[in-house]
Amino acid sequence: MKKGDKIVGIILIIVVVISLGAVSLYKFSIKGSENIAVIKSEGKVVKTIDLNKVVVPEEFTLKTSNGHYNIVAVKHNSISIKDADCPHKECVKSGWIGKPGEMIVCLPFKLVININGQAETGVDAGTF
Repeated sequence: MKKGDKIVGIILIIVVVISLGAVSLYKFSIKGSENIAVIKSEGKVVKTIDLNKVVVPEEFTLKTSNGHYNIVAVKHNSISIKDADCPHKECVKSGWIGKPGEMIVCLPFKLVININGQAETGVDAGTF
């Protein structure tokens, strides 16, 4: 191995280490970005919750126009549907969500909970 090959190898290793450090720093910085839960019932926004700012866990009930209900549970960085009187309870089985892009849907009652924010991947869905 020649002296020039060693220098090129060392420079290449330094560039790779700096690149990995920059990518890690970028991912770490956007990981804590906003996570806003948008709750829509029958196509209308009922409530928006900044999940990063939730300190005390809470529950609230959303009622539909025909008397049915969904009980929504919120804790720091997560939201779920705790109970509902829909037939199959798929919305309850969805569990806790908290990452941008995740959603819970209750089709019988037209309820959608969507997490908005910056995704960790950095890929913009609008570019495809």
